[in-house]
Amino acid sequence: MGVNKQIIVGNLGKDPDVRTFQDGSKACRFPVAVTEKGYQRRDGTQVPEHTEWFNIYIKGAKVDVAQQYLHKGDKVYIEGKTFTGEYTDQQGVKKTYTEVQCDVLELLTPKAQTQQQQYQQQGASWQPAAPQYALQTAAQGPQYQPAAQAPQYQPAPQQAPQAAPVPQAAPQQMGVFGQPAQQVPYDERPF
Repeated sequence: MGVNKQIIVGNLGKDPDVRTFQDGSKACRFPVAVTEKGYQRRDGTQVPEHTEWFNIYIKGAKVDVAQQYLHKGDKVYIEGKTFTGEYTDQQGVKKTYTEVQCDVLELLTPKAQTQQQQYQQQGASWQPAAPQYALQTAAQGPQYQPAAQAPQYQPAPQQAPQAAPVPQAAPQQMGVFGQPAQQVPYDERPF
């Protein structure tokens, strides 16, 4: 008996890439980053922050959830198993890839933050709208009561765009026997 299980809590590196097949089934892929904070050892040695990237593969009903609710930067909890596959690229070179096939997907980013990210991606800033109040007469009880409707989130007035963050180069991953690991372009793998 063996166990092949991964538990990952991290942030999406990009929006899910959803594919629909001829039989109507769907699958999607997206990268998730897990960052371990840097720290200082007792001897004074500084250990830098380290980010590990995992490629996630989802199929079945969870694809619709991922497509509708997941966006770049969202925090997710994923349980799944590690899968290593092979394919031949367009030049005829055989390549391997490793991904986590998702069994459990939980969204950890609060809905308000997700809405804020959507507004920011559209170039607008975000502010919650003021709650609506219903006026009542003195005979009906207190003069002001919150309306039955929950507050709606409205985009704030346009502000000047901010500079995009500068991406940092990822450290080179090492493969077998200290040789550099062969990186497979994300979009070349077969679905």
